[in-house]
Amino acid sequence: MQHARTLFRPQISTHSGMITGFSAVPACHTSMNTDMAAPVSTSEIAEDETPFSHFSNLTQALHRAKTLQRASHFPIIITCSLSTEQVDDAQLAAKLEWELDRLDVKPGTLRLALPQYLCQHTPSHSLISTCRDLRTLGCGIALNGFGSGPHCVEIIQKCGVDLAIIDPSLTNDVDKHPNRRRILSAVVAMAHDLGVETLACDIRTAGEHSLLSQLGCDHVQGDGIAPPMQIHEATTWMHTHSQKLTRLPSVVGGIR
Repeated sequence: MQHARTLFRPQISTHSGMITGFSAVPACHTSMNTDMAAPVSTSEIAEDETPFSHFSNLTQALHRAKTLQRASHFPIIITCSLSTEQVDDAQLAAKLEWELDRLDVKPGTLRLALPQYLCQHTPSHSLISTCRDLRTLGCGIALNGFGSGPHCVEIIQKCGVDLAIIDPSLTNDVDKHPNRRRILSAVVAMAHDLGVETLACDIRTAGEHSLLSQLGCDHVQGDGIAPPMQIHEATTWMHTHSQKLTRLPSVVGGIR
């Protein structure tokens, strides 16, 4: 039997190095493949049951996110990507409010990421309405694939997006390709002109990380930072990373 288990990938600030959030990553596992995580137990499945079938992954992410919140000494935002079915659900905000209340999770700790395919289409009235309801609830909204389609700017303006997740095709090996670097610089500047922060989500090398920092991208994540982790691994990584930051040298007495 195949089970879905939620893993968490950390995001860090390019300005301070601090952890700014985690992305919830649904991972499928079978009894024959447990390299990344053990199968979900029967008790865990029962604990995560919800009357809304297409909420199962989101519910698991919210439930386990509470552990990250408790383990952190600073605010942690969990980003969950919405499926096509969830985006098309006119009652998404109402159902999500029920789930947040049931699991005792504050709406402000959750950011919902719109699917990348939406960048190819003019935002519909139903999408704009759903995003308005989610913002009223108190959730943040992100857009996957920023820079990959002609309607990215329109979606940000009409849907209240506060985080632009840059398409990986623009960031992969960007330190080795001058033309790609110029395009990425324009994309980051455009997002900032629109008043939203930026996240590069597939950073694999120190060179990519360094260049994105120079170009002003706000947040980075990817295997070059840390792989998706089980909840207990994520809390340990969070503690270790925070300890490393406290040991960084600082200027004493200021600069004259």
